[in-house]
Amino acid sequence: MQNVVLEQEKLAKVNEIGKHIGLEKAEEMVKRFFDAHPEQAYSNVMGREIIEKILSQPDCQGISILPGYDSEGKRHVILTGVDANLKPILNYNVINISGRLGSEDGLVANQDFKTTIGSW
Repeated sequence: MQNVVLEQEKLAKVNEIGKHIGLEKAEEMVKRFFDAHPEQAYSNVMGREIIEKILSQPDCQGISILPGYDSEGKRHVILTGVDANLKPILNYNVINISGRLGSEDGLVANQDFKTTIGSW
């Protein structure tokens, strides 16, 4: 019983990661980053559809956001779902239409869209 309680506490903690910081603090943080890295003064945008697909994977409790560069050196963000132990969901079990146990690849997403930041 104690293990179940500990797992539920850990699950709640992953679900609670992140907080609202307000515009003023966000502007300060973004400005410091852009001042240090003017060549990266843009935002990366990920669409709602792929975010919802990642979050709807079995046992997904959050999203890990990783930086990456493509083969041309352009910055991207890579998103993966994470479970209650903060492990990336790289595959998961499914029951196929014939009733057999199968495996699906977890979603690992990136974007190919960037936008400039207006007032930041």
